[in-house]
Amino acid sequence: MMGGVVRRLGTGLVGVLLATIVIFLLLRALPGDVATTRLGTDATPQALADLRREYGFDRPLIAQYFDWLVDIVRGDLGRSLLSGASVRDDVVSRLDVTLPLIVASTVLSIVVAAAIGRRTALRRGRTRGVLIMTLTQLGLAIPTFVLAIALIFVFAVRFTLLPAGGFPVAGWRSFTEALRSLILPMLALAAAQTAMLTRFARSSALDFVASDAFRTARAVGRQRDDALLTAQRMVLSPVLTVASLQVATLITGAVVVESVFALPGLGSMLVRDIANRDYTKVQSVLFVVVFMVFVLRLVVDVVNDRLDPRRAV
Repeated sequence: MMGGVVRRLGTGLVGVLLATIVIFLLLRALPGDVATTRLGTDATPQALADLRREYGFDRPLIAQYFDWLVDIVRGDLGRSLLSGASVRDDVVSRLDVTLPLIVASTVLSIVVAAAIGRRTALRRGRTRGVLIMTLTQLGLAIPTFVLAIALIFVFAVRFTLLPAGGFPVAGWRSFTEALRSLILPMLALAAAQTAMLTRFARSSALDFVASDAFRTARAVGRQRDDALLTAQRMVLSPVLTVASLQVATLITGAVVVESVFALPGLGSMLVRDIANRDYTKVQSVLFVVVFMVFVLRLVVDVVNDRLDPRRAV
């Protein structure tokens, strides 16, 4: 098992390194730069060139890339080209909102998807099972921002049970208010993910229902629900794998959700900084996201090896 972890660690690090190259080059391929953003389109070519030289953008791209990579290895995410603020401090402050939002929506979707997938596998072809799978199709079809607006209308405007948006200035020191402000965004972000994971959970459960192990359990007198519980690990393994792959997608969803609910999270900050061409900040934030995905994938692979020992062989 240790050899598998080391192999995945090496593969993941290579993937992270390639991702840094792609991030760096794609940002430089965008039209405009931070010099144009700061000085405006009416700035003289000399003024633009002087500011680019001050930022070091006149140096070869490979030199700029390796300087950034060395700083990353040292744990230095750099400073914003516009505000001069520490990127690490900005990321940490924004993760206070985005990280709980993503983690909570992921845990909720995994738990719900595993339960629904198992139940619908036992009720294949029945009205309730067909209805649930139809709802999962709707979950995939409805855009996140539409669902977010609908949740605001029902729970914030119509019944005034939860806030329509915003986050407490005191942050998590106002725990109850912070928690209430994330409930609707969490539900909006978890909806599509739950719908996707349910289909994988149901597929795994159906495979077990058609297996000899299930038929043997039924033959010795175990109830259908009880017999399927023995496949909980097999159902959960693919769900965890797909959920870990969707983390990057959740960041994209968080951008939409944070915009609709006016949350000061990582996604909303990233959109603003991309528009401002704040290269140092954007590339470092994207590196943090890629690294988070890498760590999560490694953890999920290890957990899946525990759930299904055949994977470790």
